[in-house]
Amino acid sequence: MYPDGRASSSNAAPFMELGKLPAFERICESTGGYGERVEAAAELPAAFERAMAVVRNEGRQALLNVICG
Repeated sequence: MYPDGRASSSNAAPFMELGKLPAFERICESTGGYGERVEAAAELPAAFERAMAVVRNEGRQALLNVICG
């Protein structure tokens, strides 16, 4: 649509870059839910169990922010 625009001169599709994102786990916590950031694959099973325990036992929402890549 804009042949001289930024999207045409950069090597990234518009709105597709995931650079600086908010801490989604903190957003969940701020609304009364359980949030946890997971950065290593080995941590995921235990984090999943903690999140599921909150959902089952407390009836709260849970969010695991799993960092990939």
